[in-house]
Amino acid sequence: MKKTIVCALSICAMMMLQSCYVQNISVGIGQDEPVQQVAKVKNHYFIEGLVQPRKDEAKNHVSNDKRFRMKTLTTFWDGFLAGITFGIYTPNTTYYYEPVK
Repeated sequence: MKKTIVCALSICAMMMLQSCYVQNISVGIGQDEPVQQVAKVKNHYFIEGLVQPRKDEAKNHVSNDKRFRMKTLTTFWDGFLAGITFGIYTPNTTYYYEPVK
């Protein structure tokens, strides 16, 4: 029983201490230019990200598709859901930013 508890706690600790995936893409703006968030979108993927039920484009979320920044990350809860479903459902979150006017 004690070994089972120690093993379960070790697995929980490994899941909580893992790093989160972050990808930043800047289109037409500098990395140091001030921006403001304009949209937050939850992306739904299946089978470790191999299957995407719908295509989403940046032009649906920003007013100027020539100057924007996009930040895609896997939050703790996204990773938690992916872990619980053993990778069958793997969500992530995308934030869209535009330059401050």
